[in-house]
Amino acid sequence: MTFLFTDIEGSTRILTQLADGYADLLDRHSNIMRSAIRDSAGIEITTEGDSFFVAFSSATDALAAAASAQRALAEEQWPEGATVRVRMGLHTGEGRRGGDSYVGLDVHRAARIAAAGHGGQVLLSDSTRALIEPSLPPGMRIRDLGFHRLKDFEAPIRISQLEIEGLPSDFPALKTIDVHPGNLPEQLTSFVGRQRELAAVTELVRSHRLVTLTGAGGTGKTRVALRVAADLLTEHADGAFFVDLAPIRDPVLIPLTIAQALGARVDPGGDALTAVRAHLRDRELLLVLDNFEQVIQGAPVVDGLLAVAPRLRILVTSRTPLGMYGEQEFDLQPFEISGEPSSAAVALFVERARSVRPAFELTDAHAAAVADIIARLDGLPLAIELAAGQIRILSPEAIVTRLDRRLPLLTSSSRGRPERQMTMRAAIEWSYDLLEEPERGLFARLSVFPAGCSLEGASAVAEGEGRGIPVLQRLDALVGKSLVRLREAPDGEPRFGMLETILEYASDRLRTDFDADATHERMAQFFLAFAEEAEPHLTREEQAVWLDRCEGEVPNLRRALDWAVEAQRADIGLRTATALSRYWQQRGPMWEGRGLLDRLLALPGSLPVVRGKALGAASGLAWWDGDHAATRTHAEEALPLVKGSGDRPAEMEGLYNLGFALLWSAVLRGDADPDQAAELFEKSQRVAEELGDRRGSAKALRGLGMVTAIARGDVPTALPVLQRAAALAEEVGDRWETIEAMIVLGNGRRFIGDKQGAKALYLRSIDLALSAGNHLVINGALLLVAAVEGEMGRHERVATLWGAATAAREASGAVRPPATARLVGDPVGAARAAIGDEAVERALEVGRSMRSEAVIAYARAD
Repeated sequence: MTFLFTDIEGSTRILTQLADGYADLLDRHSNIMRSAIRDSAGIEITTEGDSFFVAFSSATDALAAAASAQRALAEEQWPEGATVRVRMGLHTGEGRRGGDSYVGLDVHRAARIAAAGHGGQVLLSDSTRALIEPSLPPGMRIRDLGFHRLKDFEAPIRISQLEIEGLPSDFPALKTIDVHPGNLPEQLTSFVGRQRELAAVTELVRSHRLVTLTGAGGTGKTRVALRVAADLLTEHADGAFFVDLAPIRDPVLIPLTIAQALGARVDPGGDALTAVRAHLRDRELLLVLDNFEQVIQGAPVVDGLLAVAPRLRILVTSRTPLGMYGEQEFDLQPFEISGEPSSAAVALFVERARSVRPAFELTDAHAAAVADIIARLDGLPLAIELAAGQIRILSPEAIVTRLDRRLPLLTSSSRGRPERQMTMRAAIEWSYDLLEEPERGLFARLSVFPAGCSLEGASAVAEGEGRGIPVLQRLDALVGKSLVRLREAPDGEPRFGMLETILEYASDRLRTDFDADATHERMAQFFLAFAEEAEPHLTREEQAVWLDRCEGEVPNLRRALDWAVEAQRADIGLRTATALSRYWQQRGPMWEGRGLLDRLLALPGSLPVVRGKALGAASGLAWWDGDHAATRTHAEEALPLVKGSGDRPAEMEGLYNLGFALLWSAVLRGDADPDQAAELFEKSQRVAEELGDRRGSAKALRGLGMVTAIARGDVPTALPVLQRAAALAEEVGDRWETIEAMIVLGNGRRFIGDKQGAKALYLRSIDLALSAGNHLVINGALLLVAAVEGEMGRHERVATLWGAATAAREASGAVRPPATARLVGDPVGAARAAIGDEAVERALEVGRSMRSEAVIAYARAD
């Protein structure tokens, strides 16, 4: 059937406008609708107020009725200047008669499609579009509106709009869940049961700002929390966001993990908690914090966020409550133990069984066995899913027989959480015992990936085992048995992961039954290769893609580096951390990169050249983190280790790094010789020329230009050198070096009085940084633009740009002045003297309230 739902947009407003005349308008509207429905052989199912529910046996008839009604409604002369606009939704699917109406999911979906539209708009589902498009009448066309998520439906669907010649075709965005911000993950399986629990938790979240959903592992806390968040999404103007805490163990990382989920900007050297508080302060938002039990010491972070963000609500899932004032706990119990076909537990078993064996039916012969399975598994949803995953090869009766050997019959529905946890573990163990040995080995080894892994990652840790059975085949078996979850990564590649409860079990198995140390080493070697492949791309034109890839692997990279420290494998750890230094510099947190490098550098046994390159990376991070003393100390220690090592590129970098450190020691503290810095830059350039390394030449030339311009004050002589450096960097496609060169060259232009030239170069650096989302550079460059504007006497613009840049830095948790601060001076002070405090404060406030896109546009304008 094709179902049509319609209703008048703004009917209450029209009723208020017409008062007694509304009844006549409603009658005329109904006559138009019924005429169109009758002419197209539709069946009017129900009418309620101004809404119609109609069924058609033909999708083309439904289309004709909708188009005819819209044309007639548009032509009608409505009383007292009223405007009647009717939204319509069409969906083709199955429905069954229930009394005098049709019922079923497709009926509900059709109603939701109609509700997403606006007056005068006709929306179509994909199923309806497929039936009508081949014979679309003249004067009509279909516009694809993309995928949208409807309330009460987890999977997004494609919605299209019917455009009718002569009628309006431009409407606001659809009123779907997508209109509200959020990152709630799409669920690949349907939600079964839990209606009472959903209603109770939903009301708790509506009436309390902190709700903790507790329960044993495997009770479905995450699924319930996500469903509640999806249902409440439209009630929060700034959306609902999901934060997965499962990959972390250190409570210090909670704010950073929240910031990444929210998309909040965090200064690479800044404080993530400050950034998150600033981001949430004025927002009306629901935050879901999942798997909090392993970072329970970080509970005060939650309290602090609620204190500064009065419209924030937080829903936590945890095996234990947080113990915070005002917390409302909801203890999620397993499903009621029942063998009734209508029970949620049986429905879950049947649905998951059909996902691996589509022909499975719950017959009378199977019903008793399914009831036994549910009883033995204590009604735990995850355990039921694992058992259902065996239906591919075992009958329900065979599953019961095997469960008898593992689990006693559980007759009490009041078992406590520790006992249920034991049941859950036993259920996982039973599923594990049914695996082939190669599948068991891969299952255990995948536990080294806290953030899941790619097919390549799985293949890397499985190396050397499996008796010739392809890794993909074993992964498919693990996915089919619900032990491993499959999702699609942003690049379209498959990604394999485990629920936390299952990952804990797999990790235990790896330690007791397999080669844990060798597996961790293979994982670390895999991420060493990943980091070294990423390293050159982190500064080039494609840097945004590779920075995002690194960000997606951060929990796995942490695990690999922690293993290197614990196993005293200095070379693996130092090489990985060195390759990632540009990631930490641009995305942060710099304290994490510096801390890991310090721990690794404290280990014995590294090769001198590996240690030297790591010290160079540590020197660079120290500079960007404002620690000038460490910048010099690390660079001085590094150069003797790489010089004469035979690694000429490392020697070139070491010479540049020490030259840079000495230059700024001379400028900032006066305790170094700029001539020595120049000599080191010249040597670095000679090595670069010998190697044909134009990027290295660009860096060395920029260093020489800085010595001439900053330390010696000879800007005119420095400018040609800096111009050559910038041109070389741009030629080789090194975006980071181009940005550095543009800023330094802009400073030179500014110092010789070429203000417009300087501003153009600063803006060019902003454009380059925007593509990689490097807001550290953008904010610093905005301050330089403000300084130039001040020198041109544009004091109001100075204050506006300063307010915007300062607000952005504060919101990102920045804790120190930007690297450009010394070259900026105090343009706001000069503005106060020129135009007065009141005008400056007004402009500062305008800047603080600007969105980032508006700030960049304002900076570009004259």
